[in-house]
Amino acid sequence: MRSALNPAYSGLDLIESADQKRQRDEQKTDWPYTHLFPPPNSSPVNQITQGLPPAIPAIGSSAVALAYRVPSGSRFFLTGIVQNAFGGLINPGDILWTVDNNRPVGIADFQGMGVQGLISVPVALGSFPFGVIWEFARPYEFEPLDLIQSKALNVSAGSVGAGTFLVSAFIGFRVPVVGLR
Repeated sequence: MRSALNPAYSGLDLIESADQKRQRDEQKTDWPYTHLFPPPNSSPVNQITQGLPPAIPAIGSSAVALAYRVPSGSRFFLTGIVQNAFGGLINPGDILWTVDNNRPVGIADFQGMGVQGLISVPVALGSFPFGVIWEFARPYEFEPLDLIQSKALNVSAGSVGAGTFLVSAFIGFRVPVVGLR
């Protein structure tokens, strides 16, 4: 006798039920919200400008404040960023910040792209002096061996002085590609 407490299936119902159980069992190893929470097998990434940061370039020129290559065999989830000019007075629009993927500096015709929402940003994001990270509502995902760069284009910051430097940080986590669905 079939009831809600004791379902007894036969024929096509039995096949569909077994298929649903198999799908649930396969999904037990899936991490349900990789785009929101780091899975247990993830590693934190706190990539920050190292050594002497680059100085603000000449007007009309770009400089790379930070470059991070995703390790082979890993996928990188960028959850937050810091992009600042440090040491001088920079007004909004003096520097345009861009995060791009696989686009080297100085090569105009190269297969790469800017990261949507992070192209020609006219203001600093986050703050090094106050330790504030600009967090994203949803992480940006990058594939193994992608080159992610934080670049600054000097539009009109001509009188900031020689002591002004570009600093950036990429905050997130990386996950092994094996076992990630």
